[in-house]
Amino acid sequence: MSKLSKKKFLERLYKANKQLMYKTAYSLLHNPEQAEDAVQEAFLRVIKNFSKFFSFSCNENTSYLVIIVRGISLNMLNAGKRTTELLDEIPAVDNIEETVHSDIAFEQIVRNIDKLTPALKDIATLLWVKNFSEGEIAELLDMNINTVRSSVARARKQLKQIIAEEFDNDK
Repeated sequence: MSKLSKKKFLERLYKANKQLMYKTAYSLLHNPEQAEDAVQEAFLRVIKNFSKFFSFSCNENTSYLVIIVRGISLNMLNAGKRTTELLDEIPAVDNIEETVHSDIAFEQIVRNIDKLTPALKDIATLLWVKNFSEGEIAELLDMNINTVRSSVARARKQLKQIIAEEFDNDK
């Protein structure tokens, strides 16, 4: 199949199903931005597995797209719940100064994660902000576990450099 016909097939598939997929994602997430992210992620997975979708009928494609976007939306919900549960499990600190310092450090890390390249940013956010394991990240992003581990190492190295530069600038 030529690239042009592949592109046209994907465009038709997107136009025919985007509203249904968005409604499905929104009904679970109740957030327009997250619903759009779920639809986008679903289509990225379709592109990666294009040959499978091309062989299905139109109705089958619609069913599979809804299943995929629902799964992605549920993963997004579970990731949010994990973060909330972990924050609830943090023991209360008697010393308010320590709490403030740890909150500032966390905010600084999150701010610095935003400075990473998009691929490293996604992995770092899932690992250090959303508290996914490397195995869960590999499965979620459909990556090899060793690729995730090397990306984590690169992200850690880049974050150290960013923090060191900030520290040097503060002097």
